[in-house]
Amino acid sequence: MRSLVSAASPCFDPEIQYSFRRCVITENSVNGRERVLSSLPRVLLDCRANGNPVPRIMWVFPNNIVLPAPYYGSRITVHRNGTLDIHAVRVSDSVALLCIARNEGGEAKLQVQLEVTEGVEKPRLRSSPTESVQLTNGILSLNCSIEGKPTPEITWILPNGTTLLRGTSVFRFHHRLDGTLVIKDPSISEVGRYRCIGRNSAGYVERTVTLESNRKPEITNKYSSLVSIVNGENLHLNCLSGGHPLPRLTWTLPNGVVLTRPTSVYDRGMYLCQTTNEHGSSSLMVSVIVIAYPPRITKGPAPVTYASPGVAVQPTWNLHQ
Repeated sequence: MRSLVSAASPCFDPEIQYSFRRCVITENSVNGRERVLSSLPRVLLDCRANGNPVPRIMWVFPNNIVLPAPYYGSRITVHRNGTLDIHAVRVSDSVALLCIARNEGGEAKLQVQLEVTEGVEKPRLRSSPTESVQLTNGILSLNCSIEGKPTPEITWILPNGTTLLRGTSVFRFHHRLDGTLVIKDPSISEVGRYRCIGRNSAGYVERTVTLESNRKPEITNKYSSLVSIVNGENLHLNCLSGGHPLPRLTWTLPNGVVLTRPTSVYDRGMYLCQTTNEHGSSSLMVSVIVIAYPPRITKGPAPVTYASPGVAVQPTWNLHQ
């Protein structure tokens, strides 16, 4: 009987072969410096890495704050692919960041300097470009609120051409740091046009404030008694009036005619002075009498009158008017 003997096959322990490939941050990642404007709604910083096994990506902020992918915060997100997503970008987000990609084969790093700058915006007014303000007693404030990026420099130009920078004073004027022009105890001499100019690197804007003294006329002189004048003499009646704008002045004579000749007895009567502007009127009544002839003595006593002691003397005068 033939015996069959089979040769035994060699026996090997199972072997797992696995190769590690170190992390490499790819070229489509963010470069070393990123400049963005704060006006942007969001900024995306890519950090892509290759390796085997797939690298784990994390972002490191100042003070060793580590945000691994994925991470979901209220304003900052790290997506699964390693992209850093920052919403509502602020100037305070200007920091040095570090992206780290790591696996069993090693790690790779990418340093990013994020620079957030304010966007440039032309100055713009927060109120109307023109305004009229009435003159008042005490403290008067003229407002000028202007915004822009960078913050505009505000200048006030007074009616006489004087320029006031922010924080400066001259006479009764003070330009406050908030852009308001303060006038202490203003008078009629401060009435006029005030210009507020806001300027930055993007342009300028101007606002005009007109200070007005709108007062009805007021006659300052009065006549407490009759005015008498002798026939043939010139008649002078004063009518002094203030107001703003300057009022128009008219005289109404008793006979309705402007007096351009010496007076006569027919010029007696009531004279009316009236001053008027768009805010009102004021009037003055003057009663005038014209004397036909000045009083004179036509007959008087003798230059010398003799009288006996105890006898009454009665001098006589004839007064003619």
